[in-house]
Amino acid sequence: MFTRKPLTLPPQLQWQYQDEPALAEWSLKARPYNTDIANGIFLIFLVICAVVSVWTGEDVAESLGYQLLWGGAMFVILMSAVVSMTHQKTKFAYRLTASGLEFCEWKAFPEWLPTLLKWLAVITGVVMLMLVMVHPAALIGAIAGPGLIGLMYLRMGTSSQFRKMHEQFHQGFHPWSDYTKMIVFRRRSIIGLDFTYFNPQADEGKGRMIDTDRLIYCRKSHYNELIKIIRAQLPDSTPYEEAYIQIYA
Repeated sequence: MFTRKPLTLPPQLQWQYQDEPALAEWSLKARPYNTDIANGIFLIFLVICAVVSVWTGEDVAESLGYQLLWGGAMFVILMSAVVSMTHQKTKFAYRLTASGLEFCEWKAFPEWLPTLLKWLAVITGVVMLMLVMVHPAALIGAIAGPGLIGLMYLRMGTSSQFRKMHEQFHQGFHPWSDYTKMIVFRRRSIIGLDFTYFNPQADEGKGRMIDTDRLIYCRKSHYNELIKIIRAQLPDSTPYEEAYIQIYA
């Protein structure tokens, strides 16, 4: 169920209860953080990038054509960097059985990114050289723009540490009896299941119980059906609430 456009799962993923029939299973990409803040930052940088692009275009280029060429190239480069920060997505996979909820979240290094930067360095280099013939001041941009992008490409292509920073894998399971409350956040199609666990590192190593929640990211088309499936597995006494869920990650 819910296998529309499934993601390619990590090879190390093995469902603990794979022999049990799935009540529902799906995979998707989601933004596991406060998107309101991220979208606000994006809009702020959108205005800043537009102003910077127009200002640098007017300063370097003489004709309208070169102004548009320079400003457009600068805007695309800056906004590409902004989007990569404010719209990052993590991959999720879920499997619901009679025993409980199994989940997996992972990030893989985007293999297309070094290729994109390589071609971006080439294209911006050509654009900068064209502008240098019109205005000598563009030489600074020709060095700074394609040069820095080229260094980033070499850094990503040769650094195993950089790749590890952009890779993660986390898998877990909770029986339905662990959950003490269900919260539905309809605006983002998220289901939150509260539970507690013992953290031995808390209170300077003394350990104590921690209250937290497991967030389940869903597609809007499956959201209501998933709510019914999950509520049917929880005890009737489990509190249910429709409210805003604060995402701190």
